Amino acid sequence: MVICFSQVSFSNPRWNASIISRLLSLCILILSLLSLLQSNIVLAETQAQPVEFIHFLIPGGEGGGWDTTAREAGKALLASRLVHRVYFDNFIGAGGGRALMALVNHPEKHLNTWMIQSTPLILRHLTGTIPYSFRDIIPIGTLIAEYQAIVVPMNSRFHTIHDLISAIADSPVRNPILGGSSLGSLDHITLALIAQAGDLPISKLRYVPTDGGGDAIKKLNQGLGVALVSGIGEVTQAYRNQEIRILGVTSKKRLVTLPKVKTLSEQGLNVQFANWRGFFVSSQLSAEKVQSYKQLLSELNLSQEWATARKTHQWQQLFLQDDDLIDFLNQQELMMKKALSDLEIE
Repeated sequence: MVICFSQVSFSNPRWNASIISRLLSLCILILSLLSLLQSNIVLAETQAQPVEFIHFLIPGGEGGGWDTTAREAGKALLASRLVHRVYFDNFIGAGGGRALMALVNHPEKHLNTWMIQSTPLILRHLTGTIPYSFRDIIPIGTLIAEYQAIVVPMNSRFHTIHDLISAIADSPVRNPILGGSSLGSLDHITLALIAQAGDLPISKLRYVPTDGGGDAIKKLNQGLGVALVSGIGEVTQAYRNQEIRILGVTSKKRLVTLPKVKTLSEQGLNVQFANWRGFFVSSQLSAEKVQSYKQLLSELNLSQEWATARKTHQWQQLFLQDDDLIDFLNQQELMMKKALSDLEIE
């Protein structure tokens, strides 16, 4: 364009000011379009490659929490047209450790794999059940969380968490606490965190494990314990049926689905604990591919299809990535390590 103007004599009487002004405007427009085109080419080259398919590695059996989350994520990715194909592989064993070891030890087989994991990834490494931790793989993000709750029967003499803490302080033996899972589990750790916050003697607590769900509620109403610690999803129906009273939940803010239930934090107990679920990939993937997966997960989190899945299963949103996620995992690890130590579980 500069060459063309160099061949034009602006002193020529036929080139009046109006024509010159129009030519200059046209040149500026063409240069702007060329610049925009070049920027788009550079952007296209630096953007992550589109994801054609995802292989979901699920450490547990069909129908469990890991399985349900992974399959709902896959369905939402397909329905929102974010990927073309998804595959699911239930790789069971070692409390989730078998799938983790496969991802770490055989990265060449998992170039397009997302492994679903949750809080037990940290817990089972701390207790020595599995040899690897979240540091041996790359987290691309958490999506949801299920918080813990402490509940009592509707006819209980305890109306607040402080009523219960006072009774346990007076006599831990006479006030056993049921848990929806085994010794050293998330429920047991939740009780330890509540005890820490309430200055209770953790070593003297009576924790009685159950098989969770209906079995836990049944034993609570039979009087085998004065209270029950369990995941909020395990007790919500009983709460709505007015079988139990929820003394507190471990979320930072009140849950949208249970707006009348107080958090432990707002009652003066510094207990915030979540059983999160999220996805991890092999540490051997390229930075570009990891970034493309993070972007894909972010788009999934914002999709209407995933919002519908969360509502259907009453999952609480907990979307964390990058430094926020690493900080969260480190803090949760420290919290659980102290709780296990106080419970004398190594």
